[in-house]
Amino acid sequence: MLVVLALLIVQVIYASSVILGKLILPVVPAAVIVTLRMIIASIAFYLAHLALRQGGKGPTTFRDWASFALLGVLGGAGNQLLILLGLTRTTAINAAILIPMIPIFTVIFGWAFGQDRPSALKWAGVGVAALGAVYLIGPDRVSLAPDVALGNVLVLLGMAFNALAFLLSKRMLERFAPVTVAFCLSIAGLVGMIPLGVQAAGGIHPEGLTSSLLGWLAYMVVFPTAVTYFLNLWSLKRASPTLVTSFIYLQPLLTTAVAPLVLEGEHLTTRTALAGLGIFAGVAAVIVAEWRARRIAPATP
Repeated sequence: MLVVLALLIVQVIYASSVILGKLILPVVPAAVIVTLRMIIASIAFYLAHLALRQGGKGPTTFRDWASFALLGVLGGAGNQLLILLGLTRTTAINAAILIPMIPIFTVIFGWAFGQDRPSALKWAGVGVAALGAVYLIGPDRVSLAPDVALGNVLVLLGMAFNALAFLLSKRMLERFAPVTVAFCLSIAGLVGMIPLGVQAAGGIHPEGLTSSLLGWLAYMVVFPTAVTYFLNLWSLKRASPTLVTSFIYLQPLLTTAVAPLVLEGEHLTTRTALAGLGIFAGVAAVIVAEWRARRIAPATP
């Protein structure tokens, strides 16, 4: 029961941060938010490294740090920056609908790197979800609403970065503890983000920095990074990865339910609903195929 509660809290945090992003991004640029997130995450993960005493050895070679730098770009700063930049152009509902594409990209990259041989059902799921994403972005939107289309593409690229980082991090997790990987990934991402964050700081609108907005900014910096990481890590120790990842379906549902109530111009259109159903159906097919493969695997010599 506590695991379910923790996973629910994670999705509430993610969904609320998407909605809050639409309120905060007109005042504070995306690069500034990501830089602040990387600072807080680096501090939190370093303290966790010391407190849990499970970090073991850290990276010592140039190759290790180069790998962490790549992960920092893909799964840390780059992923978050793309999502927030996309969120400035598209709707919170569109962004939330596209987030479940992560498992689809994981299948595609796993096949491309020779780490997985997807079944026919997995490929069918990839195809259905891809059609849903294409329909949401839409060739017609490129001409009719270029900003929305570009925003959707940036969010989609953020999901691709996230999936690619997940696959590449497996090798690092075999050699280093999760807290060590998280800290090194954050510090590597922070080094790359500082110049962008400093440059973007000139775009902050001081007149919009009210006390309430500063409070929500602090929430958006701390909770979607450090808090969700620890809750996910705690849950992974007590539940299967399939259960943990399946809760991602709640995020678009929560965002879709709340965004129209608090954000002007946000509403669930027929197009968005149909695209979302296509993406969810495709991801569900991938999960079922994965579940079947795990059931068959023990019986295979």
